Amino acid sequence: MSEDIDKIIILNDLKQRGRKSIVSGNYIFISMSDQFEYVIYPVNENKVLNVREIENFVEFSRKIKKKSVLAIVDKYGDVTYYLLSEINLAKK
Repeated sequence: MSEDIDKIIILNDLKQRGRKSIVSGNYIFISMSDQFEYVIYPVNENKVLNVREIENFVEFSRKIKKKSVLAIVDKYGDVTYYLLSEINLAKK
């Protein structure tokens, strides 16, 4: 239930910023122009995330050729957006 409220808060914030957005499953897709360029993973500040969840989200967004954004909703209903990217820390 709180996940749905977090999505609504994020959608409202994006609308106020003039961004076109749609919800698909657990994700929100947003457009900066006429094409959807970003996929958002909405998270409440009280949710415990593990690294595997974030890795899966970044991998998913890479496969669909979208930029990945983590949107964290705090207890006051403010949203903070983090642009995520993938790095490889393999030893050479």
